Amino acid sequence: MRVDYDDKPALCAGAIQNRTNRPAMYLAHWELARSPFGPGASGCYPSAAHQEAEARVDYLLSQQRRLGVLISSRGGGKSTTLRAILDQQRSQGAGVAIVEGVALSVHELLWQVTRQWGGSPELADDPYRLWRRVEEVVTEARWRNRRLLVAIDDAGQLPTEVQQQLARLIRLEPDAALTALLALEPGHVARLDETLLHLVDLRIDLNAWDEADTIGYVQTALVDAGRLSPVFTDDALTHLHALTQGVPRHVARLADFALLTGAGLLIDEIDAEIVQSAFDEICWSPVSSYYSFTATAVGSSGEAELGAHSIKTSICWPTYTGCLPSSAIW
Repeated sequence: MRVDYDDKPALCAGAIQNRTNRPAMYLAHWELARSPFGPGASGCYPSAAHQEAEARVDYLLSQQRRLGVLISSRGGGKSTTLRAILDQQRSQGAGVAIVEGVALSVHELLWQVTRQWGGSPELADDPYRLWRRVEEVVTEARWRNRRLLVAIDDAGQLPTEVQQQLARLIRLEPDAALTALLALEPGHVARLDETLLHLVDLRIDLNAWDEADTIGYVQTALVDAGRLSPVFTDDALTHLHALTQGVPRHVARLADFALLTGAGLLIDEIDAEIVQSAFDEICWSPVSSYYSFTATAVGSSGEAELGAHSIKTSICWPTYTGCLPSSAIW
């Protein structure tokens, strides 16, 4: 079917009306068993950035390091990547605990960690009792030669008191059989307590997808959802990557909306103009740069600029190999 693009807003508006009236048409039109870009539809796509992050977490654990930070801008896939990495570590026998950092209290931190590591905390336990239970679990893990991993998602939201208790938890095991992983946005690094900053062994950057990863993700998601023939033209995929700049959440949303628009127009494939029309309709624009901050070493004083934040620190966060030039300051 040939589409006249002279009035794109009207076309998209008509497509939206069709979608509202016939919600099942989206799947039937594209011969899909389910939505390819819905939450958790295809799991965590093994992009180059994801594989690098996975390798660095393996390094943290194998080298018995205490603390790593997974840094990604909003929509960059840090939560999805974090959970995929933890699932892998859990399958390898590690004791894994993951806690959401937003509005987290000390009691909730200790209770969740103890429970997920296999302990039996009581809701009525006070922090003193919970600490004793945590110590028991850590002692048993050491005796069984079992690695323990605690991950905090949105760690930039942690209150100072909780950060201090987390630092205490990380220091609890002198032989480093316990590793912590914090996931946060670049602009939230300055919120971390100095005690935690000084414990960081490794920084893990989760970068945006390159064009090959964007195309691979879209095509894989469609095949996993039951579509065996191509939907997006090559030009459409290239344009989709350019518009979203490879930010995973934006890629999934725009691809999904383009499919909805195409189904509403009863067309057989998605070209670059349909992608542009869908992008214009959702009225959102990704940030001009995936990372909205800069990290620049200034002189020997250790002053680092983080976007609008300027902090002074002497922290040197090693690279994957652990080799860090003396001039490299984060």
